[in-house]
Amino acid sequence: MVLEKSTSKPVANAIVAIEGTTLAVKTDEEGIFRFKETIPNGEYVVSVAKPNYVTEYFLINSEEGKQIRVKKVKIGITKKEAARRRKFARDLAKKDAEKIKAARKKKEALDKKKQELKTKSNVHVIYDSVPIIKKPEVTSTATQRKYAEIIGVPADSLTNNELYEFIDEWMGVTYLMGGETKDGIDCSSFTQRLYTKVYDIYIERTAEKQYNSKYTDKFTVKENLREGDLMFFEGVGSKTNAITHVGMYLGNNKFVHSTSVRNGAEKGVKISDITHSFWNRRFVCGGRRIYTE
Repeated sequence: MVLEKSTSKPVANAIVAIEGTTLAVKTDEEGIFRFKETIPNGEYVVSVAKPNYVTEYFLINSEEGKQIRVKKVKIGITKKEAARRRKFARDLAKKDAEKIKAARKKKEALDKKKQELKTKSNVHVIYDSVPIIKKPEVTSTATQRKYAEIIGVPADSLTNNELYEFIDEWMGVTYLMGGETKDGIDCSSFTQRLYTKVYDIYIERTAEKQYNSKYTDKFTVKENLREGDLMFFEGVGSKTNAITHVGMYLGNNKFVHSTSVRNGAEKGVKISDITHSFWNRRFVCGGRRIYTE
């Protein structure tokens, strides 16, 4: 298994090569590599390389009748990549801090205005008693009850019926890179269709473009996620350090997406949990779409 030194995350698509031979393999999404071919007897230098990482070397001694196992190989990122990541983290943190500061300033101004009005106001307000009208009981639909059980929330809290009808219509459709139909669909096409159908909002076609859109307000705190927010992930595919996957948050740590990752279940459109180690360590940020005319 190949891991990143600073984060201990699996490194996908690293090239593991036995120097002096033609043997070379790529790591999978879990950072695991295997040589299917028989390694000739002898002592060999093995290199582990990937763009934006410092190449790591180690020694093996191949003998007939023996299987070689390498538990962990940790590779570090380059100085340039480390600088890029620090800048990315700073930019997100700065944006979050600016929002918090603006919200606090607005609240302070409102509190000050309340205090002023308590002591001086030209408006006389009268409060009359009114009869309390009991709200009619809301009967949940079968679809609401079905997904409330999956998400782990009360059925009457799922008020967006159109959203869950859409999810139910697509649930179980297989994953297909570049796919846009019920014969197979990828992650960004699924979120694009969902936003168009449920929210009447057209969003970009790829996960990276949805992430980079000026209409996507990004934030890193998972606790701020709410129904309808996009969720962006890295390392789910061929480019470990790029945005390669997107889903949409539903509530109670659950999100819906079309994925090629099985994790013990069929790939395709399904509901996953952000607290699962696979998704948690690949989560980059949430993205709230800014609704414009």
